[in-house]
Amino acid sequence: MRTRGLVASLRGVKEVVGLDLLPVEPVPGAFIVQGDVNEPVDVAEMMTGLSGPPDLVLSDMAANTTGHKQTDSLRTAALADMGLDFAIQHLVPGGAFCSKVFQGGATPEMMARLKAHFKTVKHIKPPASRAGSPELFVVAKGFRGQ
Repeated sequence: MRTRGLVASLRGVKEVVGLDLLPVEPVPGAFIVQGDVNEPVDVAEMMTGLSGPPDLVLSDMAANTTGHKQTDSLRTAALADMGLDFAIQHLVPGGAFCSKVFQGGATPEMMARLKAHFKTVKHIKPPASRAGSPELFVVAKGFRGQ
């Protein structure tokens, strides 16, 4: 939520809400809840900051790294799956989803789910990402609805 929420807010996105386990510095124009995506009460509180269903879900969740690449990748993939679950439950038709994943990209199971629910799905490594960083992002557009 920290950086990407600020960028979205600065780029003119009308409504920005966020949910973070850790305290977050206030972001001008954003409604941020300290809580857990697995807690329905926290998600419901966050959703009160929107006037309707979101048309974009950005998930920057990542587990604390252990230094073991396979473990770190699996833990981050599980969080990306949580973000996708949220997107499938809440996005408007035509909406988009973007989530952090580690090198190797989204798991085959997640890719199958993404392709079933979105018209286009691809992986990107933005220029702002450090060259040695294992992070990638999966970007899915054209949500087909539930």
